[in-house]
Amino acid sequence: MTIPHLRSKLLRPLAGLPLLALMLAGCGVSAGDATPTATVTPPAAAATPTPWGPTATPTPDLAVLLKDGGIAIIETAYDRLLDEYITPLEPRRLLDDGWVAMTQEAQTLGVQPPAPPAFDGDRTAAFEAFRSAYVPMANSTGDPTKLRHAVIRGMSQSLADCHTFFLSPVLSDTLNDTRAGKGSVGIGVELASVPPLVTEVITGGPAALAGIRVGDRIASIGGADASGFGPAAAYDLINGDEDTTVQLQMRRGAELIDLTLTRRRVNPPNVDFRTINEAIGYVRIRNFVDGGVNGDLRAVLEDFERRGIGGWIIDLRGNPGGRLDVEAISLFVKEGAVVKARGRDGAIEENRASGGVLATLRPTVLLTNNQTGSVSEVFAAALQEYDIAYVIGASTNGCVGYTNVQFFGDGSSLAVTTHVNLGPVSDTVLNGAGVVPDEVVARTQDDIANARDPQLDAAVAYLAR
Repeated sequence: MTIPHLRSKLLRPLAGLPLLALMLAGCGVSAGDATPTATVTPPAAAATPTPWGPTATPTPDLAVLLKDGGIAIIETAYDRLLDEYITPLEPRRLLDDGWVAMTQEAQTLGVQPPAPPAFDGDRTAAFEAFRSAYVPMANSTGDPTKLRHAVIRGMSQSLADCHTFFLSPVLSDTLNDTRAGKGSVGIGVELASVPPLVTEVITGGPAALAGIRVGDRIASIGGADASGFGPAAAYDLINGDEDTTVQLQMRRGAELIDLTLTRRRVNPPNVDFRTINEAIGYVRIRNFVDGGVNGDLRAVLEDFERRGIGGWIIDLRGNPGGRLDVEAISLFVKEGAVVKARGRDGAIEENRASGGVLATLRPTVLLTNNQTGSVSEVFAAALQEYDIAYVIGASTNGCVGYTNVQFFGDGSSLAVTTHVNLGPVSDTVLNGAGVVPDEVVARTQDDIANARDPQLDAAVAYLAR
């Protein structure tokens, strides 16, 4: 499956993939969220997801794109970073970092790269020096795909920016499917930490059917030792084509459990809900998908109101962001700016409340952690700065900006940061800072493994005051 050429604004926190939708069946890396999820259908249907970007883009000539080791694709990535990245970049820096990454990849493939050229002169001259050194080496290699991807990955990762990142074809498809609300192909778990810790098991997914539990750790994947893997590395090995199998060894305490799981598409709801003690309404927003979550969120909160539920908890932990949803914020903010962003030229753009505020707002707590990113941080900042919600948990990720994602034609894609976000009231820069909770409460890996949730407990206690 491929995705269309993307030239749209998308708030998405993925650099180096720390916050990629690494639910290996659907939706977000969670550093801590073992909260049970509801299986009840929301009282009203969600807005229908819409596809990203234009769908009529002509199919590129792959043979042309891949000629000379895919140099045309590399040049496209190079140009996009120079032309679109929020801070102007030096051509030499990009090419130096891309060459280093490519050299490391070549060595793992047993290919001897030439000495690095001097990337002097203007952007055109610098790239011509790169082309002259890269093309002969690529053409002497049977399949230069990994070399090409290494160059682009090296250029983007060198910026250490969570909204600028390269995605392989598998990850591109997963990102597209997740944002479209389709879930993804995998085994149905969320992971965090090194080695990979299972923080959620999706009901009905392959992992749940195989007996994998929250708190289990992945010891090996397909025979490869996973002790040094983080969620992103585990994701690359576990995900694959539907109906294929993956061998996992799980560690549960001192016990090792060998499993063979068949991958399939798992699509947990983006808005989960339940009641706590019949007095508090709990809502978890997993992702901000195309088409918005505002329809489901409104339906759930209005249903809580009809049932006389007097307090709300909205759980944003592990929510990596997605599509900007002004309407979801406008459920709570009656008027004024709800989103502000600063671009490369320094100009500030804003989105204002749409007027769709709920008829009644109840005392509200937001739960956040360090895997709450991008759109979910924008959502939290607006509700906190307008004094609508009390925030409990850990500081959010601080990865708050617009990502422009473009598909290259070979299945891979590149996201480039074009804007960073500001607090809608305070005008403080959220990117790199995040949202600081009103009440800091930790949730440890030991808490997750033993099904404890002190952050949720603190939220319940706050609403009971």
